[in-house]
Amino acid sequence: MITILNMLNVRAEERRPVIIFLMCALVVGNLVWLSMEPGLLTLRSQLDKHEQELGREKMVQANHKEYKQKVAELNPKASVASGSEQAAKVLETLRREAGDNGITLTRNVLARSGTRKDNPFEEHKRNVTFETGLVNLVKFLQDVAGKEDSMIRVSDYKISPTGDRRRVQVQMSFVASYPKPNFGEEKSKKKKKR
Repeated sequence: MITILNMLNVRAEERRPVIIFLMCALVVGNLVWLSMEPGLLTLRSQLDKHEQELGREKMVQANHKEYKQKVAELNPKASVASGSEQAAKVLETLRREAGDNGITLTRNVLARSGTRKDNPFEEHKRNVTFETGLVNLVKFLQDVAGKEDSMIRVSDYKISPTGDRRRVQVQMSFVASYPKPNFGEEKSKKKKKR
């Protein structure tokens, strides 16, 4: 330290006040730093919180885009078929599932479908009659209900044993529901006209 003061041309009698001044400046600097440090810590913690929120927000936006794309893919307007095509699809689904489970449909009749105007779904009803064992009946119903792309449900049924009591005679009414084409658009057009 003395060599540095000699290089700066500080005389011997001036060294003591210079050293005291430097020591005071160091103490005051440390006191200022200590008083500012809690503020710095809170600012750093706030920065970390904001970075986490920003990361969550980016993830939410990415999920939003992904879900929006899925909705566009699954939009019912693009895949809505006419009523006769939908009824044929119900018949084909029932025949295929019955055949896969060893069931022969003895009677398969298209029933009258009643759909209310305020219902967003169009319903197609089909009455079927067949004879089968209990295990095949349960498996058939599970297979019909397990189809993800199918909205077929049983609305009415009657099950009675056959004469030999080894099999059951089944009468069922299946209802398939499909979204009506342009259901939401009709309501919005009526509101706009008012």
